[in-house]
Amino acid sequence: MKFNIQKTKRPISVFLFLARLGIGCMFLWGSLPKIRQPYDFLSSVYSYELVGPKLGMFVAMTLPWLEIFVGICLIGGVFISGALLVSAGMAMMFTFVIGSALYHGLDITCGCFGASSTEFVNYSTLIRACVILLFSVAAYLAVFTVTTFDIKVTDTGTG
Repeated sequence: MKFNIQKTKRPISVFLFLARLGIGCMFLWGSLPKIRQPYDFLSSVYSYELVGPKLGMFVAMTLPWLEIFVGICLIGGVFISGALLVSAGMAMMFTFVIGSALYHGLDITCGCFGASSTEFVNYSTLIRACVILLFSVAAYLAVFTVTTFDIKVTDTGTG
């Protein structure tokens, strides 16, 4: 009995491609305003009240560049599994940070797409972070599913 791998592999490959493009574009779109206005982004980092001056400076200096690197990798199809793993890690961090701000009742702007964004932290931003996390993890798992299905499956039983 032969199992048709191509019928299963195709939808997973399409999902992976669309998820890579969506997540990659979102990270590119979010990183550019932060790179252009680093001090405004630093202010956004401090407004969450989770880090001190040195760690806040480190986050504000590295996060936008990590986002742009991950976005380029995902869109370009380079280091896909690593970029999706980093994407999931960043999405976990975003979910935690936004959840913390909501828990502490902070009335602050998100800073997700630059400091000029007037979007306040609320449950919709938390849901967006959770969706990014879900898609990043699902796409990461899809990478392994697609590569695992490259093996031919045959049943040699006499059944």
